[in-house]
Amino acid sequence: MLLQKLNQASDVLTALRDDGRINGFALIGGLAVSAWSQPRATMDVDLLVLVDSSNLNCLVNALCNAGIKAELRRGGIDDPVPYLIRADFIDIIVATKKYEAEAIEKSIAVDIAGKVIPVASPEYLIILKLKAGGPRDLLDVQELLASDLVDRTMLAELAARYRVELGPN
Repeated sequence: MLLQKLNQASDVLTALRDDGRINGFALIGGLAVSAWSQPRATMDVDLLVLVDSSNLNCLVNALCNAGIKAELRRGGIDDPVPYLIRADFIDIIVATKKYEAEAIEKSIAVDIAGKVIPVASPEYLIILKLKAGGPRDLLDVQELLASDLVDRTMLAELAARYRVELGPN
């Protein structure tokens, strides 16, 4: 079911990107971790989207028109996620920070169950996970680092640029 939801959302986001309504998107979260390491259980699809705030309602409407029940949630002034689109088993986080936009711009096309999806690279995924800082995020970082797919030099540069503590490796 999650792959079906991912495919559905990817189709909508790809069409919006091709139409110039969004600037890009990338898979993040548990499914993205599974793209780079051992598969793990997850309850939802997490996507990061680069979109101008004036097109947020267009994005929500496009999802709804595709049969995906979606609603825009706006966070408070101190909320780390100012804009979140919550949909059927899908969380779409609107990129508002430079490292989030870069994660989308530098995403890598990966074949996931027969569909090519942009996925945040292991290095950017680690930065996103460390910025989020939850217990599951930290376990995901360990899993990604164990995969041997991480460019450690690039990761160190990103960590320094975005002030993220990598800890002992």
